[in-house]
Amino acid sequence: MPSQTTKKDLLARLRTIEGHVRGIQRMVEDDAYCIDVIHQVKAIQQALERFNAVLLSEHLNTCVATAIRSDDPRERERVVSELLQVFGAAGEARSARRAWGRGAGRRPGRT
Repeated sequence: MPSQTTKKDLLARLRTIEGHVRGIQRMVEDDAYCIDVIHQVKAIQQALERFNAVLLSEHLNTCVATAIRSDDPRERERVVSELLQVFGAAGEARSARRAWGRGAGRRPGRT
């Protein structure tokens, strides 16, 4: 769970994003110029990326750090797996392991 300070920051960011979304709704209702709407959507996307960065940093410094220090290897594997899934890397990691097992990535002349 995020600290109280981080939680307040995240909620403030979400309220700002919510206001921007309402503004875009009004722009669409008022037939605003498409490029102006797109600029506002991109601003929201950037705000969401910053929100995710703050939340991820908090998660890494609390939940993940605790799990990695854990004596339970399943817990460590669980948090790493979650992170890989969130970033879409789980499939890529499995493919890389399978390819490595078939000999891909080995130097010529080595078995």
